[in-house]
Amino acid sequence: MEFKLNNMCDWEKKKAIFLMGLAGDLGISLGDSSYGEVAINDNSGYTYLWSEDYNFSLYMSINCELQKSDVVALWTNSEDGEERELNLTENTTLEDLEKWAEKQENSVNKD
Repeated sequence: MEFKLNNMCDWEKKKAIFLMGLAGDLGISLGDSSYGEVAINDNSGYTYLWSEDYNFSLYMSINCELQKSDVVALWTNSEDGEERELNLTENTTLEDLEKWAEKQENSVNKD
């Protein structure tokens, strides 16, 4: 996992640290054996966490309160780039996210 914190301002670092903590709370592996990154999207300015071990990423918008409900899961269709989002709640689990992402994948494969 690559943590691109050097080019982040303090607020972006706080969001990155929040996302890493949330990932740990959910049970998402961020270890050295995991390929992914925590960084800023140059186009949107959003702070995101992506791991190739999961078929979704997590992000936070520019203005937020550092709460789980500020986090959005993003699934991207690898065929055409279509994106779908799910707003997390305080009760969202890793299992919920994996089932949601699998449902997105399956709905595309049916078309």
